[in-house]
Amino acid sequence: MLFLPIKKSWIISRTARRVYFVCALAALSFFGVLVASIAAFRASSNASPEGIRTAGFIVRVLLWPGIVGTAALSIAMWYFWLGFDNSGWLKKAIWFLPLYFLVPLGPALYYFLVYRRNVEVATCP
Repeated sequence: MLFLPIKKSWIISRTARRVYFVCALAALSFFGVLVASIAAFRASSNASPEGIRTAGFIVRVLLWPGIVGTAALSIAMWYFWLGFDNSGWLKKAIWFLPLYFLVPLGPALYYFLVYRRNVEVATCP
């Protein structure tokens, strides 16, 4: 198993909180752009963005920040969930499901509902 020496200060520092906030917003925008683009392409009776070159390019440009933000936030929230979250086992077990199955929304929800409310994160200078 790969062990990365991630320090606690890297997960709960002020800079990390700012980066995770931006990543959470990007993850939420990724979900919105994805749902809206799928709905728009289906409404135009075109199943994929390849049929409309300009629209496909715009959708891809709008999706990339969300993809990067979702990936970074997912990794950070999994590290926090596995090593630094001091919640009870039941709460952690319940949060496993959205973190694992709802990839764009799960980490963003976990960030806003658990990470930001953590005592150590809130009191970190």
